Amino acid sequence: MLTLGAGAKPTPTATPTLPPEDPAITTIARREFVAWQAGVVEKTRYAPEAQAKLTDESISNVSKALSSYGALLHTQWMGYLQIVGGPPGEVGYTYRMECVNAPLFEQLMIGPDGKIDSIDFREKLH
Repeated sequence: MLTLGAGAKPTPTATPTLPPEDPAITTIARREFVAWQAGVVEKTRYAPEAQAKLTDESISNVSKALSSYGALLHTQWMGYLQIVGGPPGEVGYTYRMECVNAPLFEQLMIGPDGKIDSIDFREKLH
């Protein structure tokens, strides 16, 4: 038996309820991953601030790195990405991208306008 002290009663705390995986966002994550692997990124899908960073050189470098993972086999939604100090309405998503040669993670932030604010590919989550 657990005793909390004289007359003390546990107080339940509210747990934030996050919506389940959004299939439309998963489709975007998969589409963008394959586009980056191929080096054919549609810049108009990105917010203006992100577009400024999408140089031909950066796209080519990321494409070379991602292509070494091989074809995409499966996309697994891992959950929401906590955004500290991000713009209002921005939502972050994390996916595990299972490829022929190795898995990696994709994290993307999408603003309230539906444009991608940022995208990141990494081998490990920190």
